[in-house]
Amino acid sequence: MKKIFLIYLFSFLIFFRVYGSVNSDLNTTVYSDVVLTLVDQGNGFQDVRFKGAFSNWAVLQGYDDGTNGDTTANDGVWTLVVDSVSGPNSYEWGAIDTDNGNGSTCESCDGSDGWGTWLLDIIGLSNREFTVQDDGTVTGTTSIVIPYQGGEITKTVLFTVDMTEWLDEEGATGMKVFSVSNGDQMQVRGAFNGWNCDDPSNCRMTRTPGTNIFSLAANITGFPDTDIEYKYYMELSDASVQELESEYGTIFDGIGWEDSPQYGGGNRVLVLGPEDGTNILELDLAGYYDLPAGGVIPPGQTVLVTFNVDMSNAEANGFNPQEDSVYISIQDRWLTYLQILGDGYNVTASENFDGTYSVAQAFTGPFPWHMIYTWGFYDVSLGSQMQEGGGFGFGRSRSRYQHANSNSGCSWGDYSFPLDTWQLEPSLPVEEYAPENICVALGLQDSNQPNRFYLGNNYPNPFNPSTKIYYRILKNEYVTINIYDLKGKNIKLLVSSNIDAGLNQVVWDATNNFGQPVAAGVYIYRIEAGEFRSSKKMILLK
Repeated sequence: MKKIFLIYLFSFLIFFRVYGSVNSDLNTTVYSDVVLTLVDQGNGFQDVRFKGAFSNWAVLQGYDDGTNGDTTANDGVWTLVVDSVSGPNSYEWGAIDTDNGNGSTCESCDGSDGWGTWLLDIIGLSNREFTVQDDGTVTGTTSIVIPYQGGEITKTVLFTVDMTEWLDEEGATGMKVFSVSNGDQMQVRGAFNGWNCDDPSNCRMTRTPGTNIFSLAANITGFPDTDIEYKYYMELSDASVQELESEYGTIFDGIGWEDSPQYGGGNRVLVLGPEDGTNILELDLAGYYDLPAGGVIPPGQTVLVTFNVDMSNAEANGFNPQEDSVYISIQDRWLTYLQILGDGYNVTASENFDGTYSVAQAFTGPFPWHMIYTWGFYDVSLGSQMQEGGGFGFGRSRSRYQHANSNSGCSWGDYSFPLDTWQLEPSLPVEEYAPENICVALGLQDSNQPNRFYLGNNYPNPFNPSTKIYYRILKNEYVTINIYDLKGKNIKLLVSSNIDAGLNQVVWDATNNFGQPVAAGVYIYRIEAGEFRSSKKMILLK
């Protein structure tokens, strides 16, 4: 018996010596329990919940009652024990306070739908990340500390939106969707009112007499410099729904929500602001869907738009050009509805045999003057679809404004978008509307014949890791372009030299004057050229 035991022991040692760790060398999945904590240093959060890639961003209850892994009740240390997290893999995560920052639990923001105060926004941090290693150890960040914020502030926020392109009135030249006479309502819905209109005083907008402008003054309470997400919402009456369905078919669920191209179809964001003694925050006038005046393809006008994408980067995400197919998915609610295309319309692209793919789609007016879309591919080996922008947060889709054809003075005609580059992350490139530069942006006009000084909108914006800044000068000038933070501190000197007249561009790679990466946030870029001075804002995401 002893001899048999020694034989078995010897065999096992040989196996272990040859193969080593089963987890590492055989590349098997490991599982580890991960303890996440959020330390509240005096802010009095009432109901903290955690969410992350480990839960597909569904909210999970945190505990500060001495149970479920929490060691001490009511000490401001909120704990979540996540059982059996698989590895090797990395997971982004964060936490919300579902009392929405007002000290009392809100039933409408109980976290079941993810709403509440995203606590990382309070301290200006991006999502945290931990990694379950192949040996089961957990590395990275598993704890968040929220310093005392000095108490909450309340500001009256003035929202204004221009509905010119949507009004169904005599003489209207837009899409004739929104009808005041039918009883349609304009609303603001956001984290501050539970994303609903249960309280009309805090959501319903009123029309300014003699204009197409709708406005609302809403009291919003939160921590200083907190990001507040919101969207404009078109509440259609039964009469309007019947009229639209008679022409275009069944209305998609939730079609009243706008898709702002500024945020890639995601939520708009306002910054509540500092505690500076002022109690009024007036937002810039917006167009529903960010549509400017005249921002509608004319009725009956057919435009053939060609989309292009470089799929070279997608191979790292499992794309096999020999067998997988590439498609574009139109995400824009109103565009697909008014074109009678169906919700989430997909079109297969054709291979150009150089790593790029193209697809042309005809659209007939009237419809919005922008497109929100993503690229995707069908993974044959997995039998599933892989699409850009899969993840949590705003900026989840690409967006572009339609560009007129310069061949006839920038009138409407067929055109092709610039080449996109595949990327999996949710913060996809978006294009900001620039009416004075809309043709120049695609190289459709002779940009060597400038007629005025101009500081363009950076592209992309928001951006990560770099962005281009466009500017135009009338004559040879000594030009400086500087980057500043919101406190006025000089971050980067981008240009300081004599520049030839015409359209120029410069790239900022999100580093400071010492070559070091800067933090995510809002930055100001300023040009000085002779007597010309101009400044604009841009947003860096991490």
